Amino acid sequence: MKIAVIADVHGNSLALEAVLRDITNENPDLIVNLGDLVSGPFDPARSADLQMSLPAVTLAGNHERQLLTGGTGASDTFARPRLSEEHWKWLGSLHGSLTLLEGRVFACHGSPAGGDLDYFLEDVSTGHARLDSPDIIRRRLVGAGDVQLVLCGHTHIPRVVMIDGILIVNPGSVGMPAYDDDRPVAHVMEAGSPHARYALVTRSPAGWNVDLRAIPYDFEAAAQQAEHAGRPEIAFGVRTGRMPR
Repeated sequence: MKIAVIADVHGNSLALEAVLRDITNENPDLIVNLGDLVSGPFDPARSADLQMSLPAVTLAGNHERQLLTGGTGASDTFARPRLSEEHWKWLGSLHGSLTLLEGRVFACHGSPAGGDLDYFLEDVSTGHARLDSPDIIRRRLVGAGDVQLVLCGHTHIPRVVMIDGILIVNPGSVGMPAYDDDRPVAHVMEAGSPHARYALVTRSPAGWNVDLRAIPYDFEAAAQQAEHAGRPEIAFGVRTGRMPR
């Protein structure tokens, strides 16, 4: 069983197209899309069309919820008028979490216990992301059930963590390698390079094998889209994988 895991496309269709080319070459048995699909200063409609066409299990992230409930953040405000009625119907049909493969895999955007805004694996109290303690991560596993593998997104930081025999995989972000936020405290999330990220997770006799992939693409073109949308800080992040200081 080979699973391609994508997350946090954020409307960046150029990055998504590069990732999908690589996924096609790998011919996975299943594609799982962990949400935050279209909100971002890039090309929401094109990225929605691409994701709707995928033979994938697709979840809603916090930005889907915010789009549907009138959120006023810059990424949601940019995406909202660019989406069609068909796009809205699709977004409204998505679940926030799912159990897959006969109960062996749990998929969510944030964490099983804390919802779509929860940072599952990271502590950001210092202003930067660092791996949180096993005890705290263990608390955030509540609700996943008796699974072997948990797939999560939201933080845009690729990670593989093992807790009590359960493997937790965050593939990183397809379309937005860095961002900043002021909740729960002011902090930045930085992948460190402009690559489009995803993960291949393969079941082997020894356990789950994880391949965290970083795919090159025309990130300068994506950065220019962000600049034209009035988001120079996102453009900087797309070019560098870091946020401006």
